[in-house]
Amino acid sequence: MAEILSSSLGLSHTTQHFQWRTSYNTKRRLVHSNKRRLHFIRAKIGVTSFGFEGELQIRYGDIDHKAFAPSTTQSCKPKAYPSTMWGGDFICSVVAKNAEATDKTIGNDDKRIEVLVREIKEKFNSMEDGEISPSAYDTAWLARLPAIDGSHEPLFPQTLNWIIDNQLRDGSWGQQDGFLVSDRILNTLACVISLTIWNAGKIHVQRGLDFIRRQAKGMMEETPANGTSKVFEMVFHALLNESKSLGLDVDQDDFKQISERREANIKTISVERLHLVPTRVLYYLEGVQDIVDWKVILNLQSKDGCFLGSPSSTACVFLHTGDKKCLEFLTTLLSKFKDHAPCVYPVDICERLRAVDNVERLGIDRYFQTEIKQALDYVFRYWDKRGVGFGRESLVPDIDCTATGLRLLRLHGYNVLPDVLENIKADELYGGGPSHMLSLYKCSQINFPEETLMREASAMAKAYLSEWMQSNSFSRELAVRKDLREEIEHALNCPWYTNFPRLMVRNHIEHFSSNQFWMEKTLYQMPNLSDERYLELAKLDFNRAQALHQMEIKEISGWYKKCGFSELKFTRHRQVEIHFSAAVVMFEPEYSACRIAYTKAASLLIILDDLFDAHVSFDQVKLFTEAVKRWDLSLLDHFTTDMKICYVGLYNTVNELGQEALKAQGRDVLPYLRSVWEDLLSSTTKEAKWAHVKCVPPLREYVENAKVSIGLASIILNSIFFTGEPLPDEFLSQLDFRAPFLHLVCLTARLMNDARTFTLERDRGELVSFIQCYKHEHPELTEEEILSRLYDFNQKSLTELTYEFLKPGMIPKCYRKLLFDTARVSQFVFKSNDGFGVSVHEMQDNITKFLVEPVV
Repeated sequence: MAEILSSSLGLSHTTQHFQWRTSYNTKRRLVHSNKRRLHFIRAKIGVTSFGFEGELQIRYGDIDHKAFAPSTTQSCKPKAYPSTMWGGDFICSVVAKNAEATDKTIGNDDKRIEVLVREIKEKFNSMEDGEISPSAYDTAWLARLPAIDGSHEPLFPQTLNWIIDNQLRDGSWGQQDGFLVSDRILNTLACVISLTIWNAGKIHVQRGLDFIRRQAKGMMEETPANGTSKVFEMVFHALLNESKSLGLDVDQDDFKQISERREANIKTISVERLHLVPTRVLYYLEGVQDIVDWKVILNLQSKDGCFLGSPSSTACVFLHTGDKKCLEFLTTLLSKFKDHAPCVYPVDICERLRAVDNVERLGIDRYFQTEIKQALDYVFRYWDKRGVGFGRESLVPDIDCTATGLRLLRLHGYNVLPDVLENIKADELYGGGPSHMLSLYKCSQINFPEETLMREASAMAKAYLSEWMQSNSFSRELAVRKDLREEIEHALNCPWYTNFPRLMVRNHIEHFSSNQFWMEKTLYQMPNLSDERYLELAKLDFNRAQALHQMEIKEISGWYKKCGFSELKFTRHRQVEIHFSAAVVMFEPEYSACRIAYTKAASLLIILDDLFDAHVSFDQVKLFTEAVKRWDLSLLDHFTTDMKICYVGLYNTVNELGQEALKAQGRDVLPYLRSVWEDLLSSTTKEAKWAHVKCVPPLREYVENAKVSIGLASIILNSIFFTGEPLPDEFLSQLDFRAPFLHLVCLTARLMNDARTFTLERDRGELVSFIQCYKHEHPELTEEEILSRLYDFNQKSLTELTYEFLKPGMIPKCYRKLLFDTARVSQFVFKSNDGFGVSVHEMQDNITKFLVEPVV
């Protein structure tokens, strides 16, 4: 449908560009010098000069508000909007309260942030093969191995001692701070078997068996049908059989359902394929011993001697074969961990990916750009068409590591293709649990045009997650990650194009746990990732940034009142919401001036939009546009009071931004800023003309004009000079409608704006929107069908926009980020309704969390 719509529009995102200021060069100056221009302004409005900045401003007190009557000529019914929730007094009180608290702690906080950053950098720089917690289950497998000298003694006696020393008070083995009945019983049964084999720790064995008997019923209630993973069922069934052969007092009937599911699952394994190509089964060979040819399986051994990094699987192969490489791996493992084994090793790839993801989700990644690059360079070194596993030598990709790696590498500019998903799909790893599917779904959002595999992965993962959410079934992962359901719900409701990263940061801070667990065969932790110092730094950083954002709001509120905009009754007063929408995606302290300019430009845009929509006549629209083209005060006497306030506010603000940009860029960009507003007003006048004569224009003409009248170019190009980097003319030529980037930003915003507002505007008598123009050319289609095509086309455009954002090129990332985040804001604001209009109250909780309430 997207292709049909694109053809109908006659648009091509890569070749058809709006012809906009093609001859403009910012090095060109006005005909008059700055000095002559300022003399002209002073003479026109009678302002006394008090320095350079004062000369540029019109004094609002000079306006005679009683001399002009408001216009009574309207093209449509007046709009009604909810009042603002964020009055100036409220903002000032919040700023004053938090500023007092911040002043007392700012010095100590700065020092503490420096310390935390240094310590976390050290963590990144000390990563080798990865740190991971002990696994009682895997340690028990090493403990059962006999010595190779025939002495009938344990090969690794220290592991047997570890089992005896680490039994928990309730008689079980496992993670002390993480309790999952199935996990504890699996670990406990493995340890009991190893102790029994060596006739050791009889008291420990009895306590372990008592625990299993007490908890058996609870485990089956905890894990109803499909509540356990295939891996768990395989290895647990094997332990049950061993316990029976050893004469241990374990009631097999208590676990009958798990054994039945195991029998069904093992029939799905291709014995031939198991021995020919590396598959996930290599990770749990001890659970399928009855179908393994041990000599043949050695052909699938990793270079380091292990089988998919699993100590227990490798120990099982060694038990059957006596293979020297298996022994070398297990010996090397114990040389590092001394007396125990983890559930998987090495974890060098996994640890690096999760560390990068961790600091990004906590919003502190800007402190660790060098360390992030080093970590991703390491992952990329081992990246191939298979994807990646937990460790660099893994022969089978892990769906979570591969999906996370593909997402992070793409976001950081590495050239990686989605072909790795084909291998995961072929290995039937799409059948992972909800957390794996969540990683796959998040990864699939970072797709480029014509990537069919990514779209397939997205559809599959979304369907799986939606069904899982509705089923409300038990999941071992959910028992471990309490916030998993909430995270999945948010991911489904707010795809990458529409989410606000800083709100995600706040949510992750609130759910971060220093006792975070993951699940493989058993529960495990990664100490380098579950560290309170990450959380402490994230909280300090969030609150410091929040205090800065509050000060910015205070400054903007003063500007808004000074301009007289607060006196306007016809418009939406949304300066707080606008600043929120900018800061929530572009929060960094270095972008403060950019956020302020962004908010001022967007506030002006909303005011002018409301002025022209239903508050002035068509003739007055033309008059206002002419005044902007002249950029002087010669027409001021012909304006109504509201028009005069709007024009003077625009005039002064743009002049001020021009002066600030002159300092930031070292050259005069005021002519460029003026031309941006002139283009906007010209497109708005054209729309007003269509409304005035009740004309429905051709769809193509409407779209070409509407992507300008949406006004995002005015916002972006009035704030882009304040991103902290010089902006040469050759970059400017790549950031307007002559290039795809801005074209796509504005087009996607216009499409969603029309989709959410056309019903209300149609009911008010407005005839021009995407839907109505399309309907005029395709009367056979219903509004629902047109909306469906619009959404398809918008999605296709967003995919192209992602490519423009992430593709390598000369445009610095700060500029690309500003454009892409503006598109993201538009998608969020118009996700379900008009976020700045009728549904503004829906933003209240988000703004409160981001701007008002500090994290504690």
